[in-house]
Amino acid sequence: MNIFEKMAAITAELQTVAKNLTVATSKTASYKAVSERDILDAVKPLEAKYGVYSYPASRKVLESNILESESTYTDNKGNTTVNRKTTFMTRIETVYRFVNVEKPEEYIETTTFAEGIDAQDKGSGKAMTYADKYALMKGYKISTGDDPDQTASVETKYRKAETFNDRATPAPAPSAPKEKTPRQKLMARLKELGIDATVYAQQHNLDKTTPDDVFVDLLKDLEGVENETV
Repeated sequence: MNIFEKMAAITAELQTVAKNLTVATSKTASYKAVSERDILDAVKPLEAKYGVYSYPASRKVLESNILESESTYTDNKGNTTVNRKTTFMTRIETVYRFVNVEKPEEYIETTTFAEGIDAQDKGSGKAMTYADKYALMKGYKISTGDDPDQTASVETKYRKAETFNDRATPAPAPSAPKEKTPRQKLMARLKELGIDATVYAQQHNLDKTTPDDVFVDLLKDLEGVENETV
């Protein structure tokens, strides 16, 4: 048998897979769904019988985002609290391969897409589980029913959060202009008046050890203003 005949035979023998997974949508409501274990338990014996080995030949991450959502709660006193939740979402593409064990170069591939959303580190694992489960269900024409997901879908308004790499470092607050020292003020004034600062310093015996009050007095002399605060 070639790979097409083998998969057709497996499809013909597969019975309806029971929905053994109970998914709670609230404290009082739930529904039945087909789990990955249900699919594998139904498929594995028939693949072994007909000599078919199936596996994910390749995976590709199409999208990986940090999502944020928020909800509000108002107590009986009218106080409103906003709760913000961060969720990690991964969307993957999986190429799933069905191989004829007796002739390994003969195989069929199918491509599936899946998303995994989780508040911690299980988003990618969920995506891989969904992709593999759907590949088997579609490859062998297994009915998924009305509710194929293992997790109940809850209407939530998400917005794409900034990733850690996208978050710009806040610009430092502009600092106040640094006050010029008396020496710097004097040098600036000499430049404005066109006076050679080097010659002026030699004439007045100015150097690095000269105290600030000397520069203050000299600046007053230049301005011609006595007793004015500089």
